[in-house]
Amino acid sequence: MKQLPLELPFRQLAGRADFIVSDCNALALASLDQWPEWPGSCRALNLIGPSGAGKSHLAAIWQAMLENSHHFTGVTAGQIPPEPAFYVLDNITATDVWDEEALFHLFNRSAADNGGLLLLSQIPVGQMEWRLPDLRSRMRAVNIAQIDLPDDDLLYALLDKYFTDRQMLAPPTLLTYLVGRMERSFHAVQTVASALDRRSIAERKPLSVALARGVFDDLA
Repeated sequence: MKQLPLELPFRQLAGRADFIVSDCNALALASLDQWPEWPGSCRALNLIGPSGAGKSHLAAIWQAMLENSHHFTGVTAGQIPPEPAFYVLDNITATDVWDEEALFHLFNRSAADNGGLLLLSQIPVGQMEWRLPDLRSRMRAVNIAQIDLPDDDLLYALLDKYFTDRQMLAPPTLLTYLVGRMERSFHAVQTVASALDRRSIAERKPLSVALARGVFDDLA
């Protein structure tokens, strides 16, 4: 009988020392490190990349540089910008989740109080269909840093970090096998690693290439 895998809590390491730097994300980290000298009247940086690319990790690094900051996953009409005016706008989109007037007020408060904004998105915010002309102008003026698709070295390191965070031993032969078989994307790291994690628990077996073969068969 297979054991049902339980979703146990774990501590995901998200400090600066835990951020894995590669060619695909070095520019984003370098742009973040220019704080507080981000160009523009409203110090704003748009980190662009696919889901799982490390945008939230970079946001945590930026917030650690500040004494106090605020994290938004949306804003509503009439919402008053909090103080201090350092804001992370997470997964920002030109949808009703982000009221445009309230969003514009965040920009204004940040500019007036010499604050800062870090915008996380999958496409540049300046290319989104904003209805409010003043907000559209603000979005087109933000600084941009792109996170590209991962190379093999980064995929290997991300898989290793996934299992290390969960205190699971992943042999180098397994990591090499996974990188050679998986799609080159950040999303695939989460999909493959979590499936292997669950299978290891369910079958009460250590991580191995043999276990991974079964995972790829299931995902095919």
